[in-house]
Amino acid sequence: MDATVGDERFYRYYRKIRLGLRLMSHGARAQTASDWSGLTLDQLVTLRKRWMPGAEHGFRGPSPTSYKPFFRSALKASHAAMFVGIHRLIGIDASKPSLEGGEKLCEAFEIYREWEPDAHLEFDYAVLLATRVVKGEEVELSTCARCGCALLLDKLKIPQPRCAQCRSKSDKASPRRHRVPSH
Repeated sequence: MDATVGDERFYRYYRKIRLGLRLMSHGARAQTASDWSGLTLDQLVTLRKRWMPGAEHGFRGPSPTSYKPFFRSALKASHAAMFVGIHRLIGIDASKPSLEGGEKLCEAFEIYREWEPDAHLEFDYAVLLATRVVKGEEVELSTCARCGCALLLDKLKIPQPRCAQCRSKSDKASPRRHRVPSH
């Protein structure tokens, strides 16, 4: 038996365990952690009990499927655009769960949290955002036509080519003319 084959299998299993712990530490739902790490739900429960005894159990229920929360405010949209930009820089190009993709997803989320420590982007929403942007279905990353900042676009609505900040600046710069009633 070749020792390198056994070493490679062990190393890959070790990576799965590390990724499972990373995902759970970010608050990923159990099914999300299972999908991306390749570990079973029972293995994740065992890891949590053994290595994360004081940790919260994370979010329960199904993973989010709606991208609408990203467009509820200009701040949420800009945070989402920042995450997608980081996600692209890291080089995630797969929309399906994989060990390598999960590691890169965690790396992108950790960089994002470092840059925006007060942001409230839940990990499962980050996964949703990352996979949908890669697929290019309903949301896409673009740039503001005026300032060039990252801009998240809802492809199912009329696109706004400018960020909220540039739109508000142009609204203030050109006050609306009031119509004078004709007699």
